[in-house]
Amino acid sequence: MVFPVICGLVGAAVGAVAGAFVAHAVGEKDRQAAKHHRKVANELTQKYADLERRYYELADSNTKLISDLTRQHALDEMEKDLLRLALRLQQHLMSLMYDIDRDPTLPVLRKFKEAVDITNGVLCELNEELIFVPSYYWAKNKVLAMRQEQLLLQ
Repeated sequence: MVFPVICGLVGAAVGAVAGAFVAHAVGEKDRQAAKHHRKVANELTQKYADLERRYYELADSNTKLISDLTRQHALDEMEKDLLRLALRLQQHLMSLMYDIDRDPTLPVLRKFKEAVDITNGVLCELNEELIFVPSYYWAKNKVLAMRQEQLLLQ
């Protein structure tokens, strides 16, 4: 009767030792899994921080690019407005030339010269070709205007 009890006790002891080994093996497996999960979590946290930093860098550079493009668009619009102004000034110059050809007077010639100077100032700012009025145009119309004034005075 003692033998079955001893066998039972030895069996229980062997079972306990085997259970301890199994528990230790399972615990080691859990520790390895936990270590692996911590490593993965740390890598993911680092990758997230890198992505977040890169996101803010891109956001800052995009904000600067948008600002630069907005400024360039405004400059382009100003240049278009100046070109429209130059075109209107040229049209008025043509109108003044028709007036001068029809009835040359010294005040109209002075206005025409002033208008040419203003228009050339705008064209110069735009780096565009300036308006050239030949010197004989001035001389011819000045002579005609002076003759007409003399005729009116007589």
